[in-house]
Amino acid sequence: MLSPMLPPDFRWIKPAATAYDETVIAHGDTWVVHIYQPERGREWVAMLDAHREPEVRRHRRCTAFANGKTGAELWVQREQARLRLEIQDRVGTQRFLIQRT
Repeated sequence: MLSPMLPPDFRWIKPAATAYDETVIAHGDTWVVHIYQPERGREWVAMLDAHREPEVRRHRRCTAFANGKTGAELWVQREQARLRLEIQDRVGTQRFLIQRT
């Protein structure tokens, strides 16, 4: 889904082919935000910095799904330069971890 609030190289995607809604913001194939419900019918949570190690990811409660999506888009706008650099560094590092035999 294209969003006028997201930078052009970020997009909403479904976390799985069978998912009902687009709850992930991705840059290329890398997730940066994931909005999820820990328990069905309960509050929504936004996981920020989803591309980083679990211990540095941040989780924020959302008052509603729509509010979480809006907040996530605003966060990506603010953090887009850092996110791009981190993803570029991560992808560059992974490229060298694969060895040809």
